[in-house]
Amino acid sequence: MRRPILGTSQNTSKTAGPTAVPSGPAHIPLQGAKLRQRLRQTRSLAYVEAMRHLDAGTHHADRTALESTIETIANEFPDLGIEQRPMGIVSRCYLGAPYEVHICDLAGEIIEHFEIRRSMPPLYERARALALHRSYAYIEIYLDTLGAVALDGSVSIIEQ
Repeated sequence: MRRPILGTSQNTSKTAGPTAVPSGPAHIPLQGAKLRQRLRQTRSLAYVEAMRHLDAGTHHADRTALESTIETIANEFPDLGIEQRPMGIVSRCYLGAPYEVHICDLAGEIIEHFEIRRSMPPLYERARALALHRSYAYIEIYLDTLGAVALDGSVSIIEQ
């Protein structure tokens, strides 16, 4: 008879393998106060740096770089459903005049730079002034809130 190594669990299911269905409780999406609390959690420094480098320009021509950014976002929020993750990012643009801010629209998988006084889509325009504030590295866009993320990863949630 085989004996498990101490501290490990042994799978006694006869259906073990890639087609096995986990026997644990189903993932229940966060809602209400728990979701707001999760969105306030400090972002990892790797995630903050990835979002700050959207301005590098490689994401326009390099589809792999954009897909990597989207994967980075998914990895930062593994416990949230797609509809609960940021819909996009707005941040200060460092490409120089005439550009002021840029957006990363995660739904459309595009990055677009906006000149001074050029309107952005309504969902993003509400974050423009915050994105230009030096206290924030970038702004996460959600359907009904904004997440203002500082360089240290701390997050301020602004309800709409």
